[in-house]
This record gives sequence, structure tokens and C-alpha cells, in this order.
Amino acid sequence: MGGFTSIVPMAASALQTGQQIQANQASTQSRIAMLDADRKAELAEIDANQQQKDADREDALRRRQATLRARQGASGLMAGGSGSASAVLAGYEKAARDDQQADASEASRKRNQINASASWREKSLLRTAQDDTTARLSAWFARRDGLRG
Repeated sequence: MGGFTSIVPMAASALQTGQQIQANQASTQSRIAMLDADRKAELAEIDANQQQKDADREDALRRRQATLRARQGASGLMAGGSGSASAVLAGYEKAARDDQQADASEASRKRNQINASASWREKSLLRTAQDDTTARLSAWFARRDGLRG
């Protein structure tokens, strides 16, 4: 019976170490899930801002075009050579497209930055959890070997 009683503290220690490792891994997974939720929220905010800017830009373009057409119609310019009016309208459209492309590029850069940062933080958390697990197991084996010696 003496052999059994000497293994009980070691088994309890192994169980406690296993529970600590499991709790640490669960905590790490929870933090990773929170990081992922934050990342998704930031990406959704960028998308919403992009859609709002696009809608505002389209609305401004429609207003400019309508204003120019109204001025031309009131001046009697529509009934003849309206080459310069078409050029102005095309210029408005090109400027709007250029603004949209610049905004899309900026949003893409922000998305890439957010995704890269989230990936790095997740890897960091996983490495930390792995290092913690290794340290706890090493400490447990050291205690075990000390119990036998």
C-alpha cells in the first residue's frame, strides 16, 4: 500500500498541471475569438464607410450633372454644339471614378493591415500558450523526477 500512497501526490500534481494547461489553452482560444470578432468589426466598419463614400460620391456626381444640364438648358446650349458640356460631364465622371478608386485602394490597404495585425496577434497568442504548456510540463517532470530521487 505504500507504493500507492506515494503515487497519489504525483497523480494529483499531474491532474492539476493538466487542468492548468487546459485552462490556459481555453483562455487563449477565447482571446483569439475576441481578436477575430474585433477584426471582423473593423473590416465591416471599413466596408460600411466605403459604401457610404460611394453613395455620397454618386449623389454629388448626379447633382453636378443635373446642375450643369439645367444651366445649359437655361442658356439654350443643349440645342446645338454641346461638346464642351459633354467634356465637363465626362470630367466630373472621371474625377468621381478616380476618387472611388483611390478610396478603394485605401480601404484595401487598411483591410490588409488589419488582417496582418490580427494574424500576428493570433500567432503570438498561440506561441505564448505553447510556451506555457511546455514550461508547465517541464516543471511537472522536474518535480516528478525530484520525487523519485
